[in-house]
Amino acid sequence: MSRQEPQSNIPSRFGGEETTNQKKPKKKNKALKVFGVIAAVIISLLVIVAVTLIVLMYKGRSAALSGNKDTSAITVPEETAATVEKVDTDSDTNTYIYYNDKKYMYNDKVTTILFAGVDKHLDEQDGSFGSAGQADCIFVAALNTETGEYKLMAISRDTMIDVNILSPSGEFTGTEKKQVCLAYGYGDGKEGSCENLKKSVSRILLGVPVNSYAAVDLDAIPILNDAVGGVHVVVNEDLTWRDPSLWEGADLILDGTQAEHFVRARDVKGDENQNNLRMERQKIYLTNFIKQTLTMTREDIKTPLSMYNSVKDYVVTDIDASMITYYTSIFLKTGFSAEDNLIKIPGTTTHGERYAEYYTDNEALFDLILDTYYIEVK
Repeated sequence: MSRQEPQSNIPSRFGGEETTNQKKPKKKNKALKVFGVIAAVIISLLVIVAVTLIVLMYKGRSAALSGNKDTSAITVPEETAATVEKVDTDSDTNTYIYYNDKKYMYNDKVTTILFAGVDKHLDEQDGSFGSAGQADCIFVAALNTETGEYKLMAISRDTMIDVNILSPSGEFTGTEKKQVCLAYGYGDGKEGSCENLKKSVSRILLGVPVNSYAAVDLDAIPILNDAVGGVHVVVNEDLTWRDPSLWEGADLILDGTQAEHFVRARDVKGDENQNNLRMERQKIYLTNFIKQTLTMTREDIKTPLSMYNSVKDYVVTDIDASMITYYTSIFLKTGFSAEDNLIKIPGTTTHGERYAEYYTDNEALFDLILDTYYIEVK
């Protein structure tokens, strides 16, 4: 038999005694009050989180555009027959480009982020200038912070461009035309290398400023690959000389070691197109990696920060948490399409005196720069 609660002797409004059943509305009201307090606390926490994200995104946008106000006109290649005109206004100096009967103005709402894959472990860098590794993999992301549109541009490591030469103590001694991958090597293996690489990449982009950077050493590839559960690829060339599992046509979900081989392998004894073949593999890998990362991020907004924390010991970057949050918000809205978003800087490869040399097609590159970084004005 269940235990009965004693009945209250408090008279009811109708002169009788209030039973246990008649007490429940008060308990219900009390429960509702408690629930209301809890709900208010939860809502307050959600508001705090939302405001924090908004502040981070705003700060991230401000940081992402740092340096754009100081830009001047891009270097106009002679092949284009474009003209440049600077116009002073009451508040600023605007630089216009006239090309094919159209007028263009630089869009300072576009930010440029440099990504570099380095072939030397960060913990092997001793900080002396000129002893760092090379930037074997170079991409720049051009992101319009107003529209969310972006392009991910692949730059060949063999691109010939003026590189700042630094002494072992870090003093500038002049420039030489070299493969852009060597710009990283003339730095200190960390921030100095990234800054030196930024200068050469900006020259490739005809003077467009590079706002931020992230350089990753080879140890991070397996970690990032495994963080998304492995990346699915169909191997597009025979790489069994590097890894027996990577035969042409193999349909694989790459583990960490396979991913490193797939992304980095290059037959140094082959012809001058070996890096172009590797860039094509990097495009395949990056396309599927980004899609998987975006899928995971839609399920858990903290995914990019978690991934960064897992590899931060292998990364040199000036991108902070606010910028990661901001970039994440943009990429989640726009998604990713290799056909629409991934572009290779146009040019041709030749065999130099010793190594492959990639020369940009300046006319085609100029069209790409105008389309990405400039807006047509009337």
